Amino acid sequence: MHGMKLAVNFDRIEGALNIHDLSMDIAGLPDWILGAFGMDPQRTHVVDTAQWLIPERYKPEHSQYSEVLILQGRKWALACDGLVKSIQVPLDRVNLNQDRERRPWLLGTYMAERCAIIDVDQLVEEFEAVSA
Repeated sequence: MHGMKLAVNFDRIEGALNIHDLSMDIAGLPDWILGAFGMDPQRTHVVDTAQWLIPERYKPEHSQYSEVLILQGRKWALACDGLVKSIQVPLDRVNLNQDRERRPWLLGTYMAERCAIIDVDQLVEEFEAVSA
């Protein structure tokens, strides 16, 4: 996403879809949500991931979203440029984020794959707080 590799714990993923296969409603949603699909109460909101995670570097023209990663609970999904691969990350090789004030969603980094590991629970909590 936006030139950044992200890692998400497999246990926190409900599924993945091609964004072009979705018919999304965009009416009345904040600008950080690209759209929503499904019927209430299972409505899933697709987040403009780059706009949310790196607002200071966000440029809409650099987003090449083609996939949607549905997070546990199915209420939220992350737009991604593509899904690369599934790997097992050894926890002892993760550099934990020591500054959770600045980027609370960042659990840490895994340098072997040059990726940022997302704290899905924290991220969903942030979405819920802003959308309530």
